[in-house]
Amino acid sequence: MPATSSTTEFSRTGNGSSSASTKDIEVQLQQLREDISALAKTVAAVGNEKATEVKGKAKRAAADATDASYQMVEAAKSQAVSLERDLERQIRANPIQSVAIAAGAGFLFALLSRR
Repeated sequence: MPATSSTTEFSRTGNGSSSASTKDIEVQLQQLREDISALAKTVAAVGNEKATEVKGKAKRAAADATDASYQMVEAAKSQAVSLERDLERQIRANPIQSVAIAAGAGFLFALLSRR
């Protein structure tokens, strides 16, 4: 009979420990889920901050590029106006030579466009 009673005690102790262990594991799993959830939220927040930072840098770079291109257009425009004034001045100084050059350029253009 002593063997039977120890088996019964083992069953009770085993079931009791098993039940407690299962509850402990469930609690630990729940805590792990909460920790993972909090970690995911933290990673998302950091990601959003970095995305906002990169977005701001991209906007600044685009604004700088726009300003640089505007300055280039203005420089090209002023250079074109300067060339136009120089050409006009040259035509007024030498009108016959200018007409002869224009006629020659027109003749060459006509020859090239026929081929």
